[in-house]
Amino acid sequence: MAKLRAPKSHRKKSRPGKGARLRLSPGARNPDGTEARLSRDAEAKLLWAAWKARQIVRDSAILQSLHRSDQRSTPPRYAPDGTLTGRAATPARIQEQVEEFCSLALTDPSLQAKLRAPDDSDRFIALVVKLARDHGFDVDARAVRAAMVPGIECLTDSAMSETPLPPSDCLPIRANWLGDQLHVRWSYFGKLRLREPFFEGSVHRCFLKPFNRLFGYSTPISRVADWLTAHPGLPPRGLIFHMSRCGSTLVSRMLAASDRNLVVSEASPIDAVVRAKDIRPDLPDDQQAQWLTSIITALGQPRCRERNFFIKMVSSHSLALPLFRRAFPSVPWVFLYRDPVEVLVSQLHSPSNQVTTAPAENLAGLGGKNRTEAPPESIARALAKLCSSAARHYREGGGLLVNYRELPDALWSRILPHFGVSCSKSDRAAMAAVARYDAKAPSFVFAPDVEGKQQAATASNRAVASKHLGEVYRRLEALRQSQILA
Repeated sequence: MAKLRAPKSHRKKSRPGKGARLRLSPGARNPDGTEARLSRDAEAKLLWAAWKARQIVRDSAILQSLHRSDQRSTPPRYAPDGTLTGRAATPARIQEQVEEFCSLALTDPSLQAKLRAPDDSDRFIALVVKLARDHGFDVDARAVRAAMVPGIECLTDSAMSETPLPPSDCLPIRANWLGDQLHVRWSYFGKLRLREPFFEGSVHRCFLKPFNRLFGYSTPISRVADWLTAHPGLPPRGLIFHMSRCGSTLVSRMLAASDRNLVVSEASPIDAVVRAKDIRPDLPDDQQAQWLTSIITALGQPRCRERNFFIKMVSSHSLALPLFRRAFPSVPWVFLYRDPVEVLVSQLHSPSNQVTTAPAENLAGLGGKNRTEAPPESIARALAKLCSSAARHYREGGGLLVNYRELPDALWSRILPHFGVSCSKSDRAAMAAVARYDAKAPSFVFAPDVEGKQQAATASNRAVASKHLGEVYRRLEALRQSQILA
């Protein structure tokens, strides 16, 4: 082991030598009256011992300045601007300290409660620095700011290392594959109600909270069931499937107008589970259904005293009706549809990838390399598959068919009774007020578009719609009429 040498500033260039002389205390005399002196050998040994003792004391001081037995027990030194000084203040080391503090905070409820309080990023960063330093971590404001993600779109799969189970008031916001394991990313929502037209909008709003841009939880989906034992969610009262562009967003927005209702609209973690067999073709049906039950129940957390929980799916999930029925065999469902010409015109104007791609079942023969290039034939075939799936599984029970033309009145006259949920006068008034505005752009008053879409349809569009969707549309209409008359 290399010997520790004192820095040059601490070394003496001279040491006791042969010519050194050491006197005894003044006045010391030999018996004959002469001045007392040590022998040359004794004098040299005493000088060497004194010099060696001085070096030991100095080396000990040097060691103490270069090494701290417990780094967290000694506060670091900081420059006036709040940045670290000294040998340990390297960017990599500071970043490691931020990560270590984040790991500690995820296991400390009291720390989390303090860190969730600020809504302003600068105040949040200052609080993180203070609390981290109080716990002995070498961090600064620049490192904390660099570790914060700007928004949900900046999350990456590589950032999703496993953490402890999240506390209450958290919701799953993402589900991504790490190898052959599906991991769920969670964020803190607090008492934030899901009022946006789509769940993704609520996630973006929750990421305005600085806490969620630095701290996040990630667990294998198999552990969601463990979390639910401590945080049981509401059982779903109704599942909403649809053809696309046929009023499903209006229905979910109207339901969310009541404070008694919790509505999750097109949540990406549900979609990840529905598509799981794209990654794991060997995944057993029962296990996939169990994952779906867990992720939906985890989303149904009553944070604001809600009593009724509804889930609106993306349109392609109509193909996965058997999976949803396996996960929730007793939960009623509804399928919304519309005149095929009107839906086709809307899809041609702004194609949806949920129509041109589908989980759990291959939509063969889709044309175009991207959404804007999808030809009318391909879109019409995809829409026909969605409608055919709903018509086929309707025979198995639990379903309700609703035409776009019946909205908004059908919500309280048919859909809520089918879900077994009562509708008070105040709820109905709140829902009717929401229906006056555009479902996807609530800042604008709703403008009926049936006539406009019919006029925009070309003869070719009508021919394509009739060819691929005419028969299944008539079948849905016949089933709906029989249900109304029953």
